[in-house]
Amino acid sequence: MCRTGKKEPYDSSTEKAKGLTVNDFGMDELEAIAKPVREAHTFSEARKILEGMVGRPMTSRSCLIAVLSNNSIKKNLSGPAVTDSVSRGAHLMAAANLDKLFANAIEPWPFELNPDKNNENVKDVHRLYAPLAYDEKIIPVKITVKEMKSETEGARIYSIEAIDAEIK
Repeated sequence: MCRTGKKEPYDSSTEKAKGLTVNDFGMDELEAIAKPVREAHTFSEARKILEGMVGRPMTSRSCLIAVLSNNSIKKNLSGPAVTDSVSRGAHLMAAANLDKLFANAIEPWPFELNPDKNNENVKDVHRLYAPLAYDEKIIPVKITVKEMKSETEGARIYSIEAIDAEIK
């Protein structure tokens, strides 16, 4: 699914995720693709898994190509990133399955850049959503990607957030 239409407010991406449905993903087998392929119960387990993904280009269903950096791992396993997610367990599960989530992620809406942040080298910020089976339901995970103006810097996975909602 590709982004279309006018840009949504930069701070509405989590709220927009709460309205996602199975139809948005266009798949009959949402449960199968939402099933995690690995688990992480601690930050060190998640870090080891994520370190294996560093620098490898990942492609989303919306054809966005991005890489994960060591800095992104640190950011995503820090306190503030975890508290944005519905729970610590959901966040660690999302982190451990980032490659699978990214491969299944869609980008249904474009969003404005946050005017309160330094966007000097940022071409665009993409917010993608992927389904994750967690705690007997399927929740959306938001993956934020910063696309840099410099082609050599490309697009980087910036953050993940397990949303407090259910995809139905």
